Amino acid sequence: MQRTKKPQKGSFSKRLDNYLVEKRLPRSMSWAGALAVLWQHYYLNYIVQFLGIFLIFGIGLPYGLMAFGVTMSVAGVRLGPIGSPYAYFIYIIIVALVWVGVKVGWRYYRKVTGKKEMIIAKDGTLRERSPSQWTLVWRRYRKNKVAVLSATLVVGITLLAIVYPILMPFSPVGIAPLFDAWNGGGSLANPNLKYPGGTDILGRDEFSRLLAGSEVSLTVGLFSTVMSVLIGVTLGALAGYYRGWTEEVIMRITDMFLALPFLVIAILAVSFIRRGRLVFLRRIPQSIVIIVVLGIFGWAGLCRLVAANTKQIYNLDYVNAARVLGASNRRIILVHILPNILAPIIVIATISIAGGILSEAGLTFLGLGSPTTISWGQMVNEAQTVLKTNPELALLPGFAIFFVVLAFNLLGDALRDALDPRLRE
Repeated sequence: MQRTKKPQKGSFSKRLDNYLVEKRLPRSMSWAGALAVLWQHYYLNYIVQFLGIFLIFGIGLPYGLMAFGVTMSVAGVRLGPIGSPYAYFIYIIIVALVWVGVKVGWRYYRKVTGKKEMIIAKDGTLRERSPSQWTLVWRRYRKNKVAVLSATLVVGITLLAIVYPILMPFSPVGIAPLFDAWNGGGSLANPNLKYPGGTDILGRDEFSRLLAGSEVSLTVGLFSTVMSVLIGVTLGALAGYYRGWTEEVIMRITDMFLALPFLVIAILAVSFIRRGRLVFLRRIPQSIVIIVVLGIFGWAGLCRLVAANTKQIYNLDYVNAARVLGASNRRIILVHILPNILAPIIVIATISIAGGILSEAGLTFLGLGSPTTISWGQMVNEAQTVLKTNPELALLPGFAIFFVVLAFNLLGDALRDALDPRLRE
């Protein structure tokens, strides 16, 4: 079969002529057609979006907030890490450029992956090439509105954890609001326009601390999952492929880790590292300690799943063909087995991120966190003494944990449904 060549795009004048013919416009309306062609084909809309973001957030938002009494860096007041109006405008320009870059990249991705490649069959007819497996997965996934919403929330929270220093109105550990009682600050202040989350018992801005806590929670959830997936997939693939004594030893170790009470072992491990006699262990950051503990004790279930799937496809025809052609065991595992069991691994990894975030919040809530590290679980722990007078100090980080974990769980369920070949249309 031979591929047909894709027709080349015409020049601007050719596009303009086609547009006028398609819309049945006279030559006197060429200026309107030129604007429409520029808008559709030369990214004039991206220039408008860039200017819109800059005008709204760079000029409209600061002076709009000033009208309500909220001062920002453009009024000469320091805003978090921003020391001058010029730095604030640079941040807004960077945000606008990132937005336009993402839009252009997404349009190019849709253009490359969404094209219909035509081929000439043996009988001479023109047919469309069958879509790939991941194209079908994407088509099934985007039909699920809840899945798209959860993915949007996950991407938004991830971006928030990356760029949160730009959005913080105050330092998360600073006590400047404590001396600003005239404008709604002070100790245990109720939420107001200048301090949307209120202030804690030490006079720190709760909204800034909520933004800063997103970085720790997502970092622990993501990297602990990566660590547990690497361990579980490696041991599971070895056990399912080599079998015999290799499988017996790995499965018994897996059974031992499954039998251990995870929460108790995690508390003991974190306590030993943080309060042990070895000084160099106590100097390790709290996030790294929790990542290592969750990664070491969270791989057993995935190992069993990978081992079972590997044994299931061990004797399939394409694996036997690769073995007969002289492929090494490492190549068979990496090229022929793991790509075909990738779907359950992706689903388990996505749900494990939610479990890592929840475990980190539980450990820091129990007092195993460092006072110098801001975490949602630690914020809930610090709010226990003022629940009756200031319940928002516990509700805000609590709802943040709830919605992030819910979004990752919904994302995992949606991926499971999209990757299930029995649901293929």
